[in-house]
Amino acid sequence: MKTYTKSNELLERELKVSPLAAQTFSKSYRYFCKGISPAYIDHAKGCRVYDVDGNEFIDFICALGPITVGYNDDRINTAVKEQLDKGASFSLQSPIEVELAEKICRIIPCAEMVRFVKNGGDATTAAIRLARAYTGKEMVLMSGYHGMHDWSIGASNNNKGVPQAVCNLTKNFIYNDLTDIEEKLNTYKDKVAAVILEPIQADGPKEGYLQTLKDLVHKHNAILIFDEVVSGFRYALGGASELYKVTPDLAAFGKGMGNGYAISAVAGKKELMRQIETGVFISTTFGGDALSMAAALATIKVLEQPGFYDSIWKLGNKMHTGLKQLATKYGLEKVITVSGLAPHCGLSFDGTGSLSYLDIHSVYSQVMIENGILVFAICNLNGAHTEKEIDLYLDATEKAFALIKKAIEQDSLTGILKGGKVDPVFKRNIR
Repeated sequence: MKTYTKSNELLERELKVSPLAAQTFSKSYRYFCKGISPAYIDHAKGCRVYDVDGNEFIDFICALGPITVGYNDDRINTAVKEQLDKGASFSLQSPIEVELAEKICRIIPCAEMVRFVKNGGDATTAAIRLARAYTGKEMVLMSGYHGMHDWSIGASNNNKGVPQAVCNLTKNFIYNDLTDIEEKLNTYKDKVAAVILEPIQADGPKEGYLQTLKDLVHKHNAILIFDEVVSGFRYALGGASELYKVTPDLAAFGKGMGNGYAISAVAGKKELMRQIETGVFISTTFGGDALSMAAALATIKVLEQPGFYDSIWKLGNKMHTGLKQLATKYGLEKVITVSGLAPHCGLSFDGTGSLSYLDIHSVYSQVMIENGILVFAICNLNGAHTEKEIDLYLDATEKAFALIKKAIEQDSLTGILKGGKVDPVFKRNIR
């Protein structure tokens, strides 16, 4: 039986000195059942992580998406160590940024020029600033999550501290609904600078959606931006742009391009990107961090190998099919939905009877942890996962579904939940 003495002790210490005891919302203890789940990882290798109490887990979170090749990969470690011997940050630019920029411009469909920053939100914010400068307009229409910066988070329910004037400049539109985006483009006619979206959400775009969206955006003289922070380097080397053969004006990348190292990028047409040379301010001290660039180059070299993405898709499809079969087997189709494309698929939960969706999620989370699987609900796969890990994941899921069915039948978590409930920062607007 797993114990979490050190994790629980560290958590209580950190809660006294750091809000939520995590530097990223989605890495907080609140996303798991408190007291019976790990809170701190000590080390990792491949697709397995080891917590501070010595417990081993197969990881399907992959650091919220950045781990594409695998944790602690020797090829990437070697590249970083070689660069470390030279230095990480200098008083002038490093040759490695030339090599990485040229590489990005070769593999990303829209990339005629590229600018490196650190987080996904930095890249999306840079894209928005470039679009506003180019069009001379201010309104932004968005679909998806695009980071913590005011222009984006101001349009969410988590907008405390964002000036109302800023909130008013961004409006959400419904993914895969062309009528909705067209209505909003008409409502804010001649005011929209950019339309930004995560091009792959849920089960992906409907046939023709992205191309028609692009045509509508350009008809209204706005800039189309793909936020590929999640989709880039995960579904295909060139992201959703490559997968669906639709090229945006600008695109933001992050997460998987560095296999866990902090690096992101905005890329796009020269006429847009060259505005950085003439007054659009996009500059960070660590934008040219040579260690992260070395990691990115080594990561991309692995991702370019023949068969890499074929393997990820094959494993993801096995997972997706297995989940659907299990949901049917236990009669849980009304409370558990299987969604997503193979490299980034998983579950979502709905409430039933007196049980909320978070009650159902908590039972699932508890059982997965007990069986050595670290997962939220939607999974990420990396190059170290094999069919063995998928089988173990599905075995644990079957045990979770059986217990969920029991909870539903008794309409209670009594005798089932052993610790705290999952209590995420970002909650869905359903019971």
